[in-house]
Amino acid sequence: MFNFNVPRYEKVVQDAIALRPAIEKAVDAICEEGYSNIFFIGCGGTYAHSLPMKYWLDSSSNIETHSVIAAEFMVMGHKKFSKDSVCVFSSRSGNTKEIVAAAKFCKEAGARTLVYVSNDQTPVCDYADYKFLSFAEDDCLCEAIYTYMITLLARFMKNAGEFDQYDQFMDEYAKIVPYLLKGKEQYEERCAKMAAEHKDTEYHMVVGSGMLWGEAYDYAMCILEEMQWIKTKSIHAAEFFHGTLELLEEDTSLILLYGEDETHPLMDRVMNFSKKITKTINVFDTKEVDLPFTNPEFRKIVSPLVMYAITERLSCFLEKERNHPLTTRRYYRQMEY
Repeated sequence: MFNFNVPRYEKVVQDAIALRPAIEKAVDAICEEGYSNIFFIGCGGTYAHSLPMKYWLDSSSNIETHSVIAAEFMVMGHKKFSKDSVCVFSSRSGNTKEIVAAAKFCKEAGARTLVYVSNDQTPVCDYADYKFLSFAEDDCLCEAIYTYMITLLARFMKNAGEFDQYDQFMDEYAKIVPYLLKGKEQYEERCAKMAAEHKDTEYHMVVGSGMLWGEAYDYAMCILEEMQWIKTKSIHAAEFFHGTLELLEEDTSLILLYGEDETHPLMDRVMNFSKKITKTINVFDTKEVDLPFTNPEFRKIVSPLVMYAITERLSCFLEKERNHPLTTRRYYRQMEY
């Protein structure tokens, strides 16, 4: 695969999978102590990646969860937050100001804080009741974060009597790496072609729903906007028909992220309408990727991780075709704001 380090990728995901015993120990301790709810607290990509996790629990569990943006959480005075809340954080750098401030606030309020971080001895570590450390870089960070959160939440659900197949799921999940690599290979050629065709496209619509709404949000904002400076709108499939459809023209670029949850018909509705108007529709579909699960229901849980893995190939080829490194920023972390 172009500009892709397979051994590094294998190590990143396997190291995250290896956090399972530590995560189980932490969750078991919290469940024994008791808790009222779970807060996912993030910003940018870490907020986006929490949205599928909330959808999963909202559609599969009675555990109360909240996904909040760190800076907004700090000023809003969330009435569901208390010392009995469990606060879930993720950070590659460990020094994102909004995350550090929110983690400090939660810990000082007496809530339990669980932090996944890729860089040890960074500011956020000071406010972690439970720290989970493994190396990851931007192109594979998402797989590490999802592995951490999926393991965490699956354990909470098991302990609540809501996931009897937990051990089967986790044992099969531990075999996922070669399947993710095969998925990337499946999308290699079409992503190379898509990047070449769209190197000068000035505007994209990225559509998702359910477990993949967070990935649509993330790919539009954190990849195409932040890393490629391309004007992009993330659109929920259910909301597409409440405004955005009026901007659709013959050459409008749509990127549809198809998953395997209950919202599939919402994506079909967008597709069926859009193909009557525009000739430029590209589809990423997780069902095309083989996975190591004997129970097809498990595929829903990992669909956002699979989607990130395959869309990364497009990001890599856009970087090449546009001669625009994914690490280049004009303003983000380049100045005070």
